[in-house]
Amino acid sequence: MKAFWIFVAGVILFGATFAGWVFLNAFGCGMNPTGCGGFSLNWSDFEALRLFLPTFVIGAGLMIWGLWLWWQR
Repeated sequence: MKAFWIFVAGVILFGATFAGWVFLNAFGCGMNPTGCGGFSLNWSDFEALRLFLPTFVIGAGLMIWGLWLWWQR
């Protein structure tokens, strides 16, 4: 059961981080004074992405750890 909760924590952390990254991109699009009709995730802009990268890695690590613990049962 411990492996399941570790995996769930990783999924939640990874998902929340991804939602924050999408929100930041949408917010940046909305702050554009000329307006924008849509936005895209700018994965090449590492300046903002570096703030989200640690929690992406931690979330993915928790998911992998949870799966590894489940596999070891």
